[in-house]
Amino acid sequence: MRIAIHNHYAGQDVAETEFSRRIVKAAFGLGWEATEAGSSVEIDHFQPDFVIALHFRTPKLTRFPTYGSMVTPPSFFAGGDRFIHNILSYDAYLCSSEDIRRWLKDSLYATHKTYFIAPWYTTCQLVRYCPPRLETPRLVYAGTNWDGPRFGGLFARLDAEPYLDVYGPPTAWSHIQHSYRGTLPFDGVSILDALNKAGMGLCLHREEHCATGTPSSRIFEIAASGAVAICQEHPFIRNVFQDSVLYLEGTDDTRRLTDQISEYVHWISRNPEDALQLSRRAYDIFAQDYTLEKLLAGLAPRHQQLGERKKLTPNTSAKALGENSVQFIVRVGDRGANYVQRALDSIARQSYGNVGAVIVQYKEMPYLSRILDEFKHRLPVQVTGSSYTGSRSSQLWDGLKAVSSEYFGILDDDDVIYPNHAHLLVTLLEQSNDCGVAYSGAIRIWEPDLAVSASTELPAEPAELTYFEPFDRGRLVSLDNFITSNAFVARSSLLKDLWDDPHLPLLEDLFLLLFLCRKTNFVFSYEATSEFRWRGHKTDNSIWFDRQTWTAANERIKNLLWKQNFGAFQHTGSSSLAQMESRLETVSAQIEGRIVAAEKLLAETRAKLDMTTTRLDRYLNLPLFDAIRRLRRKLLRLPPPPDV
Repeated sequence: MRIAIHNHYAGQDVAETEFSRRIVKAAFGLGWEATEAGSSVEIDHFQPDFVIALHFRTPKLTRFPTYGSMVTPPSFFAGGDRFIHNILSYDAYLCSSEDIRRWLKDSLYATHKTYFIAPWYTTCQLVRYCPPRLETPRLVYAGTNWDGPRFGGLFARLDAEPYLDVYGPPTAWSHIQHSYRGTLPFDGVSILDALNKAGMGLCLHREEHCATGTPSSRIFEIAASGAVAICQEHPFIRNVFQDSVLYLEGTDDTRRLTDQISEYVHWISRNPEDALQLSRRAYDIFAQDYTLEKLLAGLAPRHQQLGERKKLTPNTSAKALGENSVQFIVRVGDRGANYVQRALDSIARQSYGNVGAVIVQYKEMPYLSRILDEFKHRLPVQVTGSSYTGSRSSQLWDGLKAVSSEYFGILDDDDVIYPNHAHLLVTLLEQSNDCGVAYSGAIRIWEPDLAVSASTELPAEPAELTYFEPFDRGRLVSLDNFITSNAFVARSSLLKDLWDDPHLPLLEDLFLLLFLCRKTNFVFSYEATSEFRWRGHKTDNSIWFDRQTWTAANERIKNLLWKQNFGAFQHTGSSSLAQMESRLETVSAQIEGRIVAAEKLLAETRAKLDMTTTRLDRYLNLPLFDAIRRLRRKLLRLPPPPDV
């Protein structure tokens, strides 16, 4: 098994870096190959079986199955669409609390996504038990304090005690005068050695982690090291480690907490044998159920099953057009052979067997016959000629007219689709009879020109999850496109009354989507299965067209579709008027109910304000209350008082 650990903070001394080093060590212990990767480029070079994304800032960015390390309470990521999109792009989830599991299940409840949720914690690799020496124990606490000084009042008091050793970045602990001991290497083992030599470890959590039962790495590294754990009350620790650790009573009184910690330190030094029994029990719990080796080994069968269910593995066997087949329209003429070969190869490697390509040739291509010969035993390819009109829509429309399969898609010759793309979207359409278009999220890749040997300068992370949006008809109709041309598969029956070529120099894919939008519903896969490529020069990228050209195309689409109906109503088969009326009645009833409830609440509010005003009028006659009455009239839009 080969795994890549995608660390958004690779090269930085942070918790994710320490965790990634531990995962690598555990993987080696299982006989696997593992590497920490700082970018999608490194992942592609490593060619893993799967990827573990360590932070919700990192979405799925490659074709490889990507599993999100969900070890942070939902309050940290649930407030913004960007992070939610990143998380929902993962193929599966590695989860450290029931609250996170519930959030994931709720967020994916109404989707068709296939995934698993596996147990996962920021724990340690298996190490040999080494009993600490507890004659003169010391208490270790380590942290990066990424969110500012935590437990400042407590550490201010503990800093005056003789037994504390604090480790972390100097800037994070500038408020500690006596107990700071420097930075430990982020290598997966140094913190364990420091804890074992000290004999005691302090385990504290943010309020959010306690509330959601989400454990940090502290409890696991203390238990793994053999040190005795002194822990803040936490539901996971209480449930799992039970009486193998020492607990602090829940209190905000830093003096009382300091006294409790000092009492435990003195007890351990006076009762080393009893303390060692705690140490051993905690270690055994860790070693039996919570090592990274055990968690990773548990992922292997889940990964295998998910790959089979989602057809994630490339299939290089020969493809054939048959029942429920898909043809992808590939327009060629301006780019070199390398691009066309890559695009066709991504079709030929589909896990779905019934796929083919319709090549639309609009310029002479001396190398095309060689490419066709290369793919003749791998992929059914149909070549159709097209006049070079300067309008990209002309080639697309010629390709659409040549489609003979039940489903169709588009693949520009510089883009690719992932191996499970066709299988996923065809399956979605077969499950959704009322939908004619299924689409996925898309990843944008900045790449060097394949036609030149010298690589141009690229961003440190050239990949970005750019489009990952549930369907919004209003956005599409307002020409705000969120579906890339290679991200969808549609029913070919929708093309039976295809309009004439609109002669658009660009935005032809948006125009096609709007045509389809008039006739059918769309369904989103909640997966990322397509890549579109951008390059930093203006010779072959439509994005570099001048603003006037884009504006003109936009205005033409508005004119072409003026007064067209884009109602959300259609069934690709037959949709009865009664069903439509029933839906409208349901929505109308819901709106009516909300209006009644709002009016009732407004009436109650008015009554309360009237009572309050009457009481004030009875007892007080001050300018302040006169102002309140005027404000009340404005807020409730009441008529002015009669003249007195």
